[in-house]
Amino acid sequence: MGPAVPTLYRHRTGHWLPSDHKTLREWVDKVIERSVAIGDQPLKPVLQNFKDFIQTTPLVRALATEMFNEVPITPPYDKDPTLDPQIRTYDQMFQCLNVILDEGPQWFFSTNENAMGLIGFPINAILDWPMGTSSGYGFFINDKVNVHWKAVLNDWRDFLKSPASQKTLNPENGWTSPGALEVLAAKGNDGVDNYTFEQLYKCNPSAPVHGFNSWDLFFTRDFNDGVRPIAYPDDANGKFGEVVDPTAIVVNACESTPCFLRDHVKLYDTFWLKSQPYSLADMLNGEDKAVPFVGGTVYQAFLSALSYHKWHAPVSGQVVSVEIVDGTYYSENYYEGFANKVHGEPGPDPNAPNNSQPYIAEVATRGIITIRADNKNIGLMAIVFIGMCEVSSCEFYVKTGDHITKGQQIGSFHFGGSTHCLVFRPQTCLLFDDPGPYVNETNNKKVNSLLAVVKESIIT
Repeated sequence: MGPAVPTLYRHRTGHWLPSDHKTLREWVDKVIERSVAIGDQPLKPVLQNFKDFIQTTPLVRALATEMFNEVPITPPYDKDPTLDPQIRTYDQMFQCLNVILDEGPQWFFSTNENAMGLIGFPINAILDWPMGTSSGYGFFINDKVNVHWKAVLNDWRDFLKSPASQKTLNPENGWTSPGALEVLAAKGNDGVDNYTFEQLYKCNPSAPVHGFNSWDLFFTRDFNDGVRPIAYPDDANGKFGEVVDPTAIVVNACESTPCFLRDHVKLYDTFWLKSQPYSLADMLNGEDKAVPFVGGTVYQAFLSALSYHKWHAPVSGQVVSVEIVDGTYYSENYYEGFANKVHGEPGPDPNAPNNSQPYIAEVATRGIITIRADNKNIGLMAIVFIGMCEVSSCEFYVKTGDHITKGQQIGSFHFGGSTHCLVFRPQTCLLFDDPGPYVNETNNKKVNSLLAVVKESIIT
């Protein structure tokens, strides 16, 4: 075991952006300074193509212009005493993107020691407020705009898989620095265990940057054997509390924090409204795929930037289908933007689209898998792995027809991970280990740990 658990610095939900907006503004300032220092350097081809599309498409150009103009000129939406906004044009946005695409996500230290922040979504950081405007809603939901965002993020993905991305992992002030490793270990322990980073994750501490040859390999790092054992594996013998059959136990598919548990979900619903009800046909990309789950249950949990990002099978069974669905990247629920402030609420989501997780389950880029569980009382179930912002690369390790075993790795997010939903039929009666309500939840449920139990399996 390692030393005592260090204090985990306060971050926004999911640890993707700093909780103190001053820290975020400082980081954006640095990006702007670097883009100004570079001058009018030609944009990368993928960015120039995007900019050309905006400039030659009148409605999109209007939205791209106004989404910056609609950000209020008042703190915290602004940065300095002159009330000049940090980024006010899409031209400046592209210059900043030109800088970001040549570097990995930064481990960021604030000059304010109480506001040390992690910038886990560098592109999201520069779009933090425009996403919440009326024009931003129109811009980021646009199909053609999202085709270009996909191309941009694919270009960055290739960089993050290359050795050049190692520079943000450096042990001086990067992700393998002592301070960063301490915080990563603290999140992995979440106040329960006392492991060091090296005890938690497979790595080579004697090698440069702990042996990670790219940012992507660091981000998709594996737990060491035995760190996340499978709760009640299917081949276990004996009685498990009040349960005899271990196949009746569903485990957590991700290292994640619960946020929603909703029953009686509908085939179609008004997911775009403030209440964000789940709409199964939209979430599962088709009416025919959604019908078996109408009236059933959806459990949703989000992943932290500091955590583990691979997916595990929550049950044993046969893979019925696997699908990657292209969607949005930076769209948030309209009522979680500045419209929230108009309706008397505190204001726009400072970590958009964090407060829009049920909404993005229907519209964002996502990977969908359906599984026919070996346990007939569970039967058909689905999992939706949902990308948020930069987190758009969903990879499955399994294919249709495969038989998978509870706890088996079945896929991964690349650079990120964000949120996922488990979807159950109405006939599947489950008792959840933690049924909520989930208010201000911050601690993860360990991957492979107990999530729920089939009611029929419980001894009375």
